[in-house]
Amino acid sequence: MRLEEQSTIVRELVPVEYADLVVAVTELGGTTVLMVVLAVLFWSGQRRRSALVISYAVAGLALLLSIKTSLGLPRPPEDALLVALEEEREGYGFPSGHAFAATVVYGGLVAAHDRTRDVRALAAAGALVALVSLSRVVLGVHYLGDVIVGAALGVAFLAAMDRLTGGDPRRGFAIAVGLALVAVVVAGATEDSLLGLGGAIGGLCSAGWIDRLPELRTRLETGALVAVGGGGVAAIQIAEAAVSFVPALVALYAALVAWVFLAPIAVGRLGIDAVGTFRA
Repeated sequence: MRLEEQSTIVRELVPVEYADLVVAVTELGGTTVLMVVLAVLFWSGQRRRSALVISYAVAGLALLLSIKTSLGLPRPPEDALLVALEEEREGYGFPSGHAFAATVVYGGLVAAHDRTRDVRALAAAGALVALVSLSRVVLGVHYLGDVIVGAALGVAFLAAMDRLTGGDPRRGFAIAVGLALVAVVVAGATEDSLLGLGGAIGGLCSAGWIDRLPELRTRLETGALVAVGGGGVAAIQIAEAAVSFVPALVALYAALVAWVFLAPIAVGRLGIDAVGTFRA
């Protein structure tokens, strides 16, 4: 079912000299890169659509964590690794979280922008998902069957969320809260389960402000928003590294998502006028 023999063939196609490139590709499906992409899109003005996909990502994180923990299938053996990646050995191996997340985010952006009939958009999203998925096999942290099931599950999850949310991010985050609570019960108070719960709560509490946020008027204002927003995210992540108390971690993760949505208010108060200068 996990296609072990076929995975060996794929791994042997890429020499170790290309390990750095493969690691860079795999990061395109990692939580940090995906959330940065969605946050920047949100800050650049694509608010409601980006917020919807963020709700998909948070809900999907919780769902996949529950599935992986319930199945409890191991990763490939250590001798399958292309390079030593200790952090990639943690957790279970089936289905692939990176393949699932890449499908949900990149595919979700295509769906949220009503471009499901655009061949180029579908091809671009499909190429990103394929590259991320194959990188996981090449690195030796997943079997080929893991990434195929992860991507297929991502497509099914997108279809379900599209129907259930009706394009409303608040519904997406409400679903995410329910899935995150299940994940905490199934997987315990892990970093991922707390991230899912906190992110879902933060999104649910702040998504109602999206349509009332001040509009961006200049490129300078957009740049300032990305800078201020990114700085706030970095500050929260630094605080997270110093906290181990579970309720505090949930609160920090909630603040992280809420800050992404509410950062435009902070930038609006900086007083950048329509020609790109600061008002007195």
